[in-house]
Amino acid sequence: MKKNIVVLVSEIANDYSFSVLDGINSFFSDKDVNLIIISTRMGEDLASRHSLLGIKLIESNRIDGIIILTSIFLSSISVEKLTDLLKGIKTDNIVSISTQLTVKNSSSTYVSCDDAYNQIIQHLKEKHGCKRIAFMSAAALGSKEAIERLEAFKKAIKNNDLNFDDKLLFEGYFVYDGALNALKDRYKKKEDLDFDAIVSANDIMAFACINALESIGVKIPGDVKVVGFDDIIQAQTAELPLSTINQQMEEQGRTAGKLAWEKALGKKIPERTAINIKPVFRESCGCCSSESEFLTKTQLHTGTKTVTVSLHLEKNLIQQNIYYLLETLQREVTLEMLFETIDSILPDFYVPGIAICLYDKPVLISDQGEFDLPDKATIRVYIDKNSGVKETNLKESFNPHKMILPDKFFGKGPCTYLTHPIFFGHRQYGYIVCKSLSTEYLFAMIYLKTFSTIISQAYIYTQQLEENAKLTSENLILQMDNTELNQISMIDSLTGALNRRGLMVMGNETMKLALNMGTSGIVFFADMDYLKKINDEYGHDMGDLAIKLEAHILKTVFRQNDIIARLGGDEFAGIIPGLALEQVEGVEEKIKATCRKISLENNLPFTISISFGAAGFNKEKHNLEELLKQADKEQYLAKKRHHKERK
Repeated sequence: MKKNIVVLVSEIANDYSFSVLDGINSFFSDKDVNLIIISTRMGEDLASRHSLLGIKLIESNRIDGIIILTSIFLSSISVEKLTDLLKGIKTDNIVSISTQLTVKNSSSTYVSCDDAYNQIIQHLKEKHGCKRIAFMSAAALGSKEAIERLEAFKKAIKNNDLNFDDKLLFEGYFVYDGALNALKDRYKKKEDLDFDAIVSANDIMAFACINALESIGVKIPGDVKVVGFDDIIQAQTAELPLSTINQQMEEQGRTAGKLAWEKALGKKIPERTAINIKPVFRESCGCCSSESEFLTKTQLHTGTKTVTVSLHLEKNLIQQNIYYLLETLQREVTLEMLFETIDSILPDFYVPGIAICLYDKPVLISDQGEFDLPDKATIRVYIDKNSGVKETNLKESFNPHKMILPDKFFGKGPCTYLTHPIFFGHRQYGYIVCKSLSTEYLFAMIYLKTFSTIISQAYIYTQQLEENAKLTSENLILQMDNTELNQISMIDSLTGALNRRGLMVMGNETMKLALNMGTSGIVFFADMDYLKKINDEYGHDMGDLAIKLEAHILKTVFRQNDIIARLGGDEFAGIIPGLALEQVEGVEEKIKATCRKISLENNLPFTISISFGAAGFNKEKHNLEELLKQADKEQYLAKKRHHKERK
């Protein structure tokens, strides 16, 4: 009987994921298996909450095994949190890559750095005569992998009768800038250098070490030997190929696939399985690459593939597909119209087949991240270009708790599938299951994310048309009149800005929209300095003109769509999404300059001056009344400063 094996991964967008997935695919290529890749990222943002669909889907009772790329998940959540998320899984066939999970009957693979680091240090010492070897670490992050690499390096130093020097331990946090700055802060000139080799906990930091050292005149590998860890594509193709440690990432994938397959067949598998990793010596440590590793400018080694210049033509095709996808995003189409033409925007190579499953009604994703998978989903579209199947008027329902798709839609023979939720904002409308004959997962996921947005827009547009169709012409006219009356009641008659009511209605809506889009901003409070003096010396007509110009100044400084309101007298307030509190000082300078400019242009006998205060809003702090009070306090402090400066 055909097996369903799920691969659970967080964001398919890095070389590690690509290579491990290549290995899993290569193992299952001749097996009677539906290999279903589910991307579920962990975070507090809205897209992460939507992607919890992936966790719900793997709770299906039709899953025969799950392979988890655990190390990527653990960069954002703890082992305990990941274990808790997996508590609803019905299969006991769980294979974790790189880290053991506290899930009953689960097994894991792991890599040991000890032997590889020992070979690296021995090589640097015996072949290149290195005696003082530095280490670019990332252990400060608390990452299990980073700590293991540092400890393995220390053991290797000791095993090779060298001394570990704390002064030669640098912290780069696994990022380029961190490693670059760590060396640049210590070494200002070549003469300051006190090591003859540096080993880095990953390749990205190793490249940063090369650039930092070369910037002060150090020659690589003449003066200093550099070694990385990971063997990413850039390590092979750089102008100075990087000596590094190959994690055998494809082998990790193949081994995990083999373990999951054997257990799915009822065989007993070990609780932990070791993967051997090995050093690769290239030019950055003074060694020449072997002929088999040499890559011409027309070749690129990516996992199990060698890509030639034909990649250029393939990229052109990808760009055309993306262009037409984005063009579809800009059109208003109904679901029916979209479903009839969706096969024309499916890229044959990356997405040769697709099933679109919709819920009866949208699921609202709460701010707390709660997600209830409905008991019913309906397949509306099923296309398989390889077998010539195109069904765009389907209404076949099933329970997604019991199966991701009904068996007949998975097709015959082994295949790889990807899933992605269909959502926009807080509402999820269903999910997509797509067939993938390619191991270019990132391109396939780009298409799926775009399809998700296109389908969501079509769903919303269809819903709007259906609702509008229910309205009579009289209701439409009445609705229009009420809208106009509401607009008038929210506008300040003197300045044309919003009034207090308008601020509360439009301001709250603006903040809600900004927060839903993951954007913070500021609430401001402003009033004019010395308005009483203007009224006393030049009359109230001049005072009213000054208030009108105050509104004009604020509208000039801020954007057309920002919320500007007059609360009464010379007091104004507003909501500015996307502006940080750190930028307020610059805004105040712009207000001062605009005040001088407008005062001169209108030949005023005085120069308008505005005191300005602001408070930041975000998803934790968005009560408009409270923010206005805080901004008013800041404005009062600014006014006191203005009066003090005036004296």
